[in-house]
Amino acid sequence: MKRYLGYLTHFLIVCILIGVIHCQITFETQVRPAPRQDPNQRNPFLEWLVSWIGSTTTTQAPPLTPPSDCAECKCGRTNQATRIVGGTETRVNQYPWMAMLQYGGTFYCGGSLITDQHVATTAHCVHGFNPAKISVVLLDHDRSSTTEAQTITCKVERVIKHNGYNSNNYNSDIALLKLDQRIKFSDKIRPVCLPSAKKSFTGYEGIVTGWGATSENGQISVNLQEVAVPIMSNTDCKKTGYGQSRITDNMLCAGYPEGKKDSCQGDSGGPLHVIDTEMKSENVHQLAGIVSWGEGCAKPNYPGVYTRVNRFRTWLMTNTADACYCSE
Repeated sequence: MKRYLGYLTHFLIVCILIGVIHCQITFETQVRPAPRQDPNQRNPFLEWLVSWIGSTTTTQAPPLTPPSDCAECKCGRTNQATRIVGGTETRVNQYPWMAMLQYGGTFYCGGSLITDQHVATTAHCVHGFNPAKISVVLLDHDRSSTTEAQTITCKVERVIKHNGYNSNNYNSDIALLKLDQRIKFSDKIRPVCLPSAKKSFTGYEGIVTGWGATSENGQISVNLQEVAVPIMSNTDCKKTGYGQSRITDNMLCAGYPEGKKDSCQGDSGGPLHVIDTEMKSENVHQLAGIVSWGEGCAKPNYPGVYTRVNRFRTWLMTNTADACYCSE
């Protein structure tokens, strides 16, 4: 799938009747990066329309009361101490925070459980979508099997999209899904840890998990896959084919100069993990990035681009103040 969608110069008048008439006139040429989302679940016209007139369904956040009944728990521990990476299938429930987003019952994006009631994903996985049709499946592995794992399916009580999200360049591409039920943590299911503040993670090995395609233009995977990619500095990323202006401070790049391995379509919203070097013996995984966009899949000189999660720690904590976190 070509990762850039070109739009011809156009003159357009959009008039939408929502109580009163809103008219907007635009005249521009734009080139947009392509998200790593299952293209079959995207509505390009709706995404474009919402990007110009804004969503009218956003509700004011209710006052958040911190819970008083949070049990002690640990985040970021996988259910297997060692890994084999390189575009391989994971073990069942190896990443117990991995979430599958469905729209109308069909898989389209990934996510990560970060509290007992919140899943972190990308804004482009919710932008222009009806929240009532979004569901979150936890503990799944084989999408074709109903017996391999005992899954938990939740409806979405509220979608919280970052108000700085830009659908043209995918800056601030982050959102939260508040689930309609609290998840009881156990050895089987637990959240991923939030990333350390102010770390760039340059030189770290990033571990991406998702049900996305294993090759460009390929079919999305039936089983949850993982792949390891090196995280590069933003300075080096700006020297790639993306150039100086495309990569913002809210983004993180990971991949090999020659391509080799990468996230792909269908991986959008899923996690890019790093292992906390201070707690490496305990195999503690932090959510360093969220799969966002890229040019092709595993193309030379075009690494995958991810939302840099530690740039949004305050936003995440503020919007999840009514939920339980686990400690490292």
